[in-house]
Amino acid sequence: MPGRRRREGIPCRPRWKRGLRLVLRPSLLLMLAEHDSHGYELMEQLTTLGFDNECLDSSVIYRDLRDMEEMGFIRSFWDEEDSKGPKRRVYQIKEQGWERLEDWLEGLDQLREQITDLSARYQKLKGVKGKS
Repeated sequence: MPGRRRREGIPCRPRWKRGLRLVLRPSLLLMLAEHDSHGYELMEQLTTLGFDNECLDSSVIYRDLRDMEEMGFIRSFWDEEDSKGPKRRVYQIKEQGWERLEDWLEGLDQLREQITDLSARYQKLKGVKGKS
């Protein structure tokens, strides 16, 4: 269909994007916990966590970075050392960001358990429905 971007036959639908948004901020914090980084590099690294860059708008990532900086989870500064091109804003996790990351991951672990239970119950129901 025109105007739809695809990855392995899966369109970038709004509902699918909302699911990815659920883990975007914790993913950004995790990558910043691994090492300081600039926005473009973070966007490229998101693919290692299952994100499809074709379905993510860079403005969403930069908005989340700005919001997390305002919340005190991260800090940013201009990279003065990289003389190869334009200055880049580098992001770095703060102590409050580490704490928030831990909280988010505990919540996501609980959500994963709920989803696993939901899926298992559905599979049982699906099997019963197929026999009737």
